[in-house]
Amino acid sequence: MLNPKFRFLYLLLAIAGLAFLVYHIADTFSDIDPLDILLISLPDLVFFYLAYKTYPDPQPVKQRSR
Repeated sequence: MLNPKFRFLYLLLAIAGLAFLVYHIADTFSDIDPLDILLISLPDLVFFYLAYKTYPDPQPVKQRSR
């Protein structure tokens, strides 16, 4: 498990990258290059994954005895 104090940083970087991706698509709408979209979105996916990995493990659910 990663250090949870970096969760906000990872989320901030991922959301900023996603905002840049939306801006880039809107700016080059008539001539969208798929390679540019891929190169912008891959780091965003990595940062979202890192933010996901910083969340604590869920508590195991206790089964009721019958």
